[in-house]
Amino acid sequence: MALDDSRLAATKPNLRIRLEEPGDIPQLHALVEAAFGRAGEADLLDRLRDEGALLLSHVALLDDELVGQAAYSLVNVDDGAQVNHFPALGPIAVSPARQRQGIGSALVWAGMAAMRAAGHGLLFLVGHRTYYPRFGFVPALPLGFGSDYVQPGGAHEHFMVAALDDETVGSARGHVRFHSAFADAEA
Repeated sequence: MALDDSRLAATKPNLRIRLEEPGDIPQLHALVEAAFGRAGEADLLDRLRDEGALLLSHVALLDDELVGQAAYSLVNVDDGAQVNHFPALGPIAVSPARQRQGIGSALVWAGMAAMRAAGHGLLFLVGHRTYYPRFGFVPALPLGFGSDYVQPGGAHEHFMVAALDDETVGSARGHVRFHSAFADAEA
């Protein structure tokens, strides 16, 4: 599903999504920290960037004010015989004063379109189980994907995957490992 520019323009005509630029970094750190109410996710974003693990980072600007960010990094999907690599969304943040205005949705749609255009077939995330299904995300465990974010017999609906093409869905399975910075961000 591509970003619907006409719908976005009708709701937020002054919203622009672009790639992160070096001058954005200090502001992004503060924005992500404010959005999550703690430094963990902001530090995660910095570490992904510093270690060259940031596949893509979009920023949202409303009237030239930086109001949102969405980051993508690669995960390893190990099926026991081979390891495949797919993108994962996270962290994604919107300035607390600008939440619930469609900015996060615009960032997700833009990222999904970019990941599809880059030839990726799946997109993973760990997130809110009722927010992300609107973008096509479904629980990953029933599709054959495990993760350190899913404990045996525990809740799993927060660990999700979206199909970006029809061919990859049935061809990939295995344990999904996020970059080590994700585990450190939760500590």
